[in-house]
Amino acid sequence: MLFTSLMLILLTFFIVLSTVGVQDFRKQRLAFNSLLGSFGILPGGHSPYNAEEKMNMPGKPSPVTPDTVDLNQIRTVLKNTVSTSGFGVSEGKQGTIITLKSNVLFEQETDAFKAEAYVVLDELASIFNRIDNHIIIAGHTDSIPVEEPPFFSNWALSSARALAVLNYFRAKGIPDERMAAYGLSSHEPISSNATEYGRRLNRRVEIAVVGDLPGDTPHNKMLMEQPTEPIRTFQYKGFKFRMGEQ
Repeated sequence: MLFTSLMLILLTFFIVLSTVGVQDFRKQRLAFNSLLGSFGILPGGHSPYNAEEKMNMPGKPSPVTPDTVDLNQIRTVLKNTVSTSGFGVSEGKQGTIITLKSNVLFEQETDAFKAEAYVVLDELASIFNRIDNHIIIAGHTDSIPVEEPPFFSNWALSSARALAVLNYFRAKGIPDERMAAYGLSSHEPISSNATEYGRRLNRRVEIAVVGDLPGDTPHNKMLMEQPTEPIRTFQYKGFKFRMGEQ
């Protein structure tokens, strides 16, 4: 008991040091996720990898040469494989955030993939193998408690789903050191849990591609951020005229 208490105190101390010492938000999240992955986040503190899997882990792959992948390419790939209402791609503090609804990936209240999920994950794995960005996978649930085995809690279900995605990417050749996974239960909703529609939105997996994508050059970002020209304009003999509201 004394040894366990001492280890927990030391773990807390190093997490506080990491939080205070790392000012960059992206590096801070990576450091925290590294600690979570090392100590295990499944029920009982189990690690996602057992001893046999550790022995059979592949060797360190050769460095990846970044390809010209950008935000629009990811959107296009997902549009070809997922219903428009089943995903979202946006830019956040960490980098590019890919949001996939749980009903796109998983059977209800399990971490078992649906048949159509493999197509989506294969396409994403192909993109991630062309870049060298870190990948952070977060599982989210709605607020309805999970009380059935084998999970018994929303924490366990969200963690298991995030780990299932991580392990699939790992099997597709993405190095372990580039990935982290964790569950956030129902604590970061994006909609109200008072309605079924809101709960469907909250049940999701978010995949963060940390940092800038190699194809997102400053010039491309400027073009994407520029507002489109209003339709109510016309040009005549070198002069541009704007039609006013009536």
